[in-house]
Amino acid sequence: MVKFTDFTYLLLLFVIVAAYYHTPQSKKWVLLLFLSVLFNVSWSGYYVIVWFGLTEICFFGGQYLGNPEHSKRQRKTLLTLLVVLCLSPLLFFKYLIPINNSFSPVVLNWLAPIGISYYTFLIIGYLTDVHRKYIKPEPHFGYLALYLGFFPTMLAGPLERARQLIPQLKNPVRYDPENIKAGIFFIVWGLFKKMVLAARFADHVNPVFDQPEKYTAFSVTLAVLLFSIQLYCDFSGYCDIATGSARLLGIRLSKNFANRYYFTPSRTESWNSWNITVTSWFRDYVFFNISKGVTNKMRLEFNRLLTFVITGLWHGPSWSFVIWGFLQWAYINFEIRTKRFWERFYGGLGLRIGSDSHTVLRIIVRLLTGTLIMGWFRAAELESGLRLYSAMFGFQSGALSILTSGFGLTLVLFFILDFINYQMGEKEDIASFLLKRSPLQRNLSFLILAQLVLIFGQITVANFYYIQF
Repeated sequence: MVKFTDFTYLLLLFVIVAAYYHTPQSKKWVLLLFLSVLFNVSWSGYYVIVWFGLTEICFFGGQYLGNPEHSKRQRKTLLTLLVVLCLSPLLFFKYLIPINNSFSPVVLNWLAPIGISYYTFLIIGYLTDVHRKYIKPEPHFGYLALYLGFFPTMLAGPLERARQLIPQLKNPVRYDPENIKAGIFFIVWGLFKKMVLAARFADHVNPVFDQPEKYTAFSVTLAVLLFSIQLYCDFSGYCDIATGSARLLGIRLSKNFANRYYFTPSRTESWNSWNITVTSWFRDYVFFNISKGVTNKMRLEFNRLLTFVITGLWHGPSWSFVIWGFLQWAYINFEIRTKRFWERFYGGLGLRIGSDSHTVLRIIVRLLTGTLIMGWFRAAELESGLRLYSAMFGFQSGALSILTSGFGLTLVLFFILDFINYQMGEKEDIASFLLKRSPLQRNLSFLILAQLVLIFGQITVANFYYIQF
């Protein structure tokens, strides 16, 4: 098992990069596919057979769906059968086994082939796009296999569309020092998020989630709020390392998070800023599919609700995830329907719509109300969620506080992250931001980030949170 945060991975990565640029252009895909399979095996072992079997189904199914000699009805029928077939391993490992087993669903999620959710979604998206004639079927099995198993995105995304990633794999760029610099910036930025911030926030909030009844209601509420930041640092940190790993090879991955996701002023913006490639996948391949030709407003609203619930269930077979998905839908639906009311309300308070004070107040409201949702996500199980919210509302709480030693330092480190994110804005990433600076500013910023990782980073950290999904 090679983890992104291991020194071994970073060492191997630079060996891979050196080998990649010394490999003939026509053979680069062979090297990447070989390395991706090894990476998959290191995590999933013999479960790599599942990935290989689904890849074959995807390849031959795509060839059939892209053949104009077959009727529209035949292709639609086959697409339905292929989707059911490709979903079967995912349903078996993530849902049928936990439902029929006494173990915790969260524990059993780890028994499933690592990354199965992501490459299953890639396959369904690819087959659907071929059926819709958005893309032509990939005629080369090797390139398709590499797309479905590309090692930087294998475990938890970003969930790249075929039309965005396959052309880059088929047309590798030549060595460019700017790509090397950008890749290193992304990786160090991701390590700072994961090894420094996510790890430190986890140290503060995990004891609260383990025994919420021992902490004050304020501490439990603050723990849920901080968990949102921890999860952002953890998951976006993973995506930054994945993006940097790919960038070292001259491959550009999609942006998966808004830079200041944690300070978005509305739940709608928050939803659209989180795990962007996955939420857009559910929109394009779930909601649009079940809503095709539907004009009834009630039916469309039900389809939105169903999409949110399915999004929740994707995380695991637990009622807490169903509740999380339902609350996301309810919150966003309420926010959209009451938009004019709140504009009048804030106007009545003397706040100009769009002003800084108006935005800050909306952020505070969103953060506080968001705790009523994220607790269910972190609890992962219904019983744990009930214990958590019982302590949050003071029905069963203790006297311990989350404000222990080291908490202030963690906040200072977070504000360093936020200051850099604020300077970048939403149109830039860490690489483009630093590459525009003078060599002195760029090198100084890099050295500071690297020193923060070395001084405050935890060498032994837990796996990235979203790998279990």
